[in-house]
Amino acid sequence: MYIQNLRPGLVEDTSYVTILANKDGRLVIKVLDVQGRLAKTVVANINEGKQQLELHMGDLHTGRYVLNAFSGDTFIKSIR
Repeated sequence: MYIQNLRPGLVEDTSYVTILANKDGRLVIKVLDVQGRLAKTVVANINEGKQQLELHMGDLHTGRYVLNAFSGDTFIKSIR
């Protein structure tokens, strides 16, 4: 599984992650604040192929966050 991009980079409410998957799987995105505290976890079942996952971030306080993406228990990518 490969995370291609996150759009828009500056999120007010909703953002979209483009994912390329070579097989069906489970994607876990952990959203961390700048102190490294877990702010939110998003879990999605991903199908093989290219797709966009809609992320609702309007429930988070204004600030900077890091998104860490995992395929099951395997780390994929960190997005700032």
